Amino acid sequence: MPNLYFPKDTNDAKRLSALVHRGKLNRIRHGIYTDAAMEEIPTLLESRWYEVVAYLCHNPLAAYRTAHELRPVNGHVFVVADVKKRTKISVTSALTINIFPGDSYLLSEQFVPALSRSALPRQLLENLTETRSTAQELKSLGPEWVEEQLCKELERRGEGVLNTLRDQARSAAPTLGLEKEYSILDKKIGAVLSTQTIEGNLFSPLAIATAKNEPFDSSRQALFEALADYLKQCDFKPLIFDYNSASWRHLSFFESYFSNYIEGTEFEIDEAEKIVFSRQVIGNRHEDSHDVLAVFDIVSDYQEMTETPSHADDFLELIQRRHHTMMAQREDKRPGHFKQKINKADESVFVSPENLTGTLTKGFNIYKQLPEGLARSIFMQFLIAECHPFDDGNGRLSRIMMNAELHSVEQHKLIIPTVHRDSYLNGLRQATRQGKFRTFVKVFFQLQCYSASINWLDYGEAREQLELHKAHALPDDGVAEFNKQIKNHKMNLPTV
Repeated sequence: MPNLYFPKDTNDAKRLSALVHRGKLNRIRHGIYTDAAMEEIPTLLESRWYEVVAYLCHNPLAAYRTAHELRPVNGHVFVVADVKKRTKISVTSALTINIFPGDSYLLSEQFVPALSRSALPRQLLENLTETRSTAQELKSLGPEWVEEQLCKELERRGEGVLNTLRDQARSAAPTLGLEKEYSILDKKIGAVLSTQTIEGNLFSPLAIATAKNEPFDSSRQALFEALADYLKQCDFKPLIFDYNSASWRHLSFFESYFSNYIEGTEFEIDEAEKIVFSRQVIGNRHEDSHDVLAVFDIVSDYQEMTETPSHADDFLELIQRRHHTMMAQREDKRPGHFKQKINKADESVFVSPENLTGTLTKGFNIYKQLPEGLARSIFMQFLIAECHPFDDGNGRLSRIMMNAELHSVEQHKLIIPTVHRDSYLNGLRQATRQGKFRTFVKVFFQLQCYSASINWLDYGEAREQLELHKAHALPDDGVAEFNKQIKNHKMNLPTV
């Protein structure tokens, strides 16, 4: 790993200079040397900027946006140090140190052995400072950033922490020369806590929602916006469903069967046929049998599946109503009631209960910007799956809402066969954890094409085709055969 070298005294400076002449070191500027190649120096300075700051500045403090980001932005870092007036040190084109006069100790915290940074109360004040010049335009993260930090602290630690931050900022502001900034911060904290007006004090959507007691998950909102941007780049051709009551009923049976199987409600196809077509309870599995039947009753209701939400309130009411119908026999799962405790699956932690309504509302507003059909369908499935609004049944509900989007514009619903479960879940994980949507979207595109290729009119023929393609098999047993069926369904998708 490349290193930086700073002379300790005159003799050490001569030694380092001699190494430069012998080609062993490179000189970055007076007093700063490295064994990195010239082309490596910008990357080295970006990662080890704090060592340079500690060497060149007297009693420095990483401040303003640098205190939060802890890295150069566009080659600039911002520090407070023991200087009489603002100055600037250009180390190379890759690193410029902007130095402001001020107290380097008040409301500070150490983040590396060589350097401290502004603690959060001071960061909030500093990032409310106005900017005037080109360099200063980079200095502050601005009022919306401050508001979002306040909301994050409120969510993590409660109202008391905002009052503590306010008290600390009030005490330090005169010494720091940031009284004007404190006045702004005081009003913002009051507005977030609903003791001051929102208008004129809050500007970020997160802070306004929080003040209205409708907070939302800002990281999820960013993820939803990224998915929407991706879907807008996709050119989905509509696959029209040629309605026939028999075809509709048979497709809806397998839609329910596979959707439940993915969630662990496992029956043989013969057993599921008895549940749905003869309305029998299998063995002593009353609740499991009801799960299969309830999903079928929803997805086979032609009128019900034409309903899609027009407004955010419609959306919230619709998912609660459908969830209540689906989970009616599972009172312990609180059918129709939003979750009260945070839920998770493996490493995925879903939206917290206090942020749920706001996040669903924000997501719905993004959904309305998408074209009808498969784009909205995919987005709706992801919105429900990512928020996980209920104690249980979220996966099945997400797929009901997904297919309603397709049916409402007379497009072909899709099934997610057991054999393709891993591809479906892997796509979801990539979207959730990495913000990569190609696999996720590809799965739904191919499955809609595959579902449209099945002759649903004749139940026996449809089942025979599905079994021949290993659609009902576990992924390890049937994926090779099933992939032969979907490999020809191709479209050019964005790579992100």
